[in-house]
Amino acid sequence: MILMSYKKCSRKIMTEVIDDFKENKLKSRKEEIIKNRKQAIAIGLSKVENYCKYSKNEYKQLEEKVLEFLASKPDKKIPLSRVIETKQLIEHYYKEKNYRKCKKFEILLWHYIVTSVSLHIEITNNIWSELKAIKKLDFKRF
Repeated sequence: MILMSYKKCSRKIMTEVIDDFKENKLKSRKEEIIKNRKQAIAIGLSKVENYCKYSKNEYKQLEEKVLEFLASKPDKKIPLSRVIETKQLIEHYYKEKNYRKCKKFEILLWHYIVTSVSLHIEITNNIWSELKAIKKLDFKRF
């Protein structure tokens, strides 16, 4: 198995998924052909999450990117990819038993979500699913 950067890995997988979608070869678990582009992208993101891993240096870059996202004012919609990146960062710190950072990013993300709701920005079901996955992590109490 050849190790590659997260960016290259994700680009490769997403390209393959979109190509399969365009050629009507992308199928659901029920073996039905996917006809909705958004569903194809969701499948691609799921595959990326399962197969691509960050290096230590990439985690530092990801943390900067996530902090920039969480510090920004919510716009017209919340990007699912940013929520997934935040979740991946929280899971990384959880595995390292750095519960303070886990809690910090969880609080910042929830603040972003609450601010979005107050601005009447819709929270999609996919985003709620990601938030539920974060909530399932059991951070130690300080």
